[in-house]
Amino acid sequence: MISKKNRANLFLIISIFSAVTFYFYFLSTNKGSISVDNTESLKDTKNVNLKQGMTMFTNVEYRSSDEKNRSYITTGKEAYISKSKPDLIELKFVHSYTKLKDGSTLNIKSNKAKYFKNTQNIEYYESVSITNKDNIITAQTANFLKNKNKIKLENNVVFKNSKNTIKGDIAELNTVTNDLKVFMSKKKDKVYGQRKQ
Repeated sequence: MISKKNRANLFLIISIFSAVTFYFYFLSTNKGSISVDNTESLKDTKNVNLKQGMTMFTNVEYRSSDEKNRSYITTGKEAYISKSKPDLIELKFVHSYTKLKDGSTLNIKSNKAKYFKNTQNIEYYESVSITNKDNIITAQTANFLKNKNKIKLENNVVFKNSKNTIKGDIAELNTVTNDLKVFMSKKKDKVYGQRKQ
């Protein structure tokens, strides 16, 4: 007859042997890994680049917030990251938005943009438009400066709403208060404005 002590020792030995066998079996077969065929074409994969050293992602979202915890959200249908410039993300079909002090939403759209990860600044270009309520601002380029809560618009700046049209070379928009300032590059030139009655 086997004593309780010997039974416990036998059970312990069998348990250790089973655990070691189980561990080495799965380690040798490596069930957790995925086999990759290097000859397989990667053209249909959405997260692989078309240029060497470049990776493409789809439907991306980047968030930043200011000292008062206001969010500034940017989405893009396509994003490209280069190994040589990992801080720079090139975006296509871009939409950024944030809530203003009055509770309304400020929307920024462009065909292309450059998002700088370190500073969280964004450079928008190609068909830039900014909308808030019935106000629309268009320009060739716009730069969001996170640390200043400001968007600087340049080249063919046009502000429109139901009553006014204002044209200038440069505009600065505060992303907290929605205050807009319009300037001309040359001091002798004047900002053009028209008010509807």
